[in-house]
Amino acid sequence: MPRTILFIDNWPEFHPRGFFQDRFHEIPVCAEANGCAVTVVHHSAVDPEEWIAKPPGAILLSGSRLNIVDEPSEDPINGAPLVRFAAVTELLARLPSVPTLGICFGHQYLAKAAGGTLAKMATARDEPDFEIAFAERHPLLDGLPERPRFVESHGWRVERPGADFRTIATSPDGVEMVVHRTLPRIGVQFHPEYYPRQSPETRHGRRFLENWLRSLT
Repeated sequence: MPRTILFIDNWPEFHPRGFFQDRFHEIPVCAEANGCAVTVVHHSAVDPEEWIAKPPGAILLSGSRLNIVDEPSEDPINGAPLVRFAAVTELLARLPSVPTLGICFGHQYLAKAAGGTLAKMATARDEPDFEIAFAERHPLLDGLPERPRFVESHGWRVERPGADFRTIATSPDGVEMVVHRTLPRIGVQFHPEYYPRQSPETRHGRRFLENWLRSLT
């Protein structure tokens, strides 16, 4: 039976359960090719009790145009306080052993929830082949070059990931990948699921996703 991945859609607009936005389309395609099934739930509709009663095999926290801010004036259009994601925070607190991958916004959420800090970038990053550098090797980076390229699309960055995380990869924008010191939680600033936007020579996003999916079995 396929392992279930709970995909938490952090986009501001509500989407019905099971609805995959085009920007996330490659995630279920890649998951199914690696023996996993994906269930989509919008962050505003997460019911911790439902998933605690029958825990998923893994949790994936999506990107978003939202940004986590302490004060609304920091980002008056797309700013959101951490409390908006209280149900997600409760779910992760009560399912600490479930592997979790945070992508872009999800990465920033994990950092902020762990007591880290975020910072608004002077210029938003939107590039299909942006180079990152490893601070250390990690199994999810197996088969990738020392300085792989990924799709980047963000206006905020992780400034400090929090004491519970160690930094695995960086770029001129800051922290690109973190791993929790004791729990199976990983955050990445880049977008591995956007790999079709990359040139065939630099489609490292799919390999990264496959490494994560295979680590769940």
